[in-house]
Amino acid sequence: MDKMKEAHAGREVLREVARKKKQEIFLAALSEWGTLRKALHLSKLAYDTYKTWHARDYEFAKRCEEARFSFAETLEELALERVLNPDKSRGSDLLLIALLNANNPKKYRPQLQMSDESSKELINEWRKAAQEVAKQRSEVSDGVELPEPVENVLTEILNKRSSKKVDE
Repeated sequence: MDKMKEAHAGREVLREVARKKKQEIFLAALSEWGTLRKALHLSKLAYDTYKTWHARDYEFAKRCEEARFSFAETLEELALERVLNPDKSRGSDLLLIALLNANNPKKYRPQLQMSDESSKELINEWRKAAQEVAKQRSEVSDGVELPEPVENVLTEILNKRSSKKVDE
């Protein structure tokens, strides 16, 4: 009976070693290529296996995030290289920006924030525009076209506000 337990334990150790080796191959591919699909293909790993490992193995999940961060750092280094050496032959700057946005959104994705004060101003302008539309509608007689929809007025207000921001 003890020999059976030892044999079983030995097989478990071998499975664990094989799993760790597969994980290392996967993580290296994820770090290099940045996409789950490519990393799965290169490591010959099934998506379901990846999902199981990711859900059950905290260290593996953490290392996946580190690999993705490593890929994002590689993209950043590539962007910096392009800035420092603008004359070299290179790929698409636009695609590089898109990849930076996708892989490090906290740092590279444009953030639009509206302050409480500008929100209040926008609401007040919207109310004024709505009151003007209501007033115009009450003055309209049969057969006369109604004024432009409030949505168009709101779009106009937003456009004016954004052009003011650019001027400032």
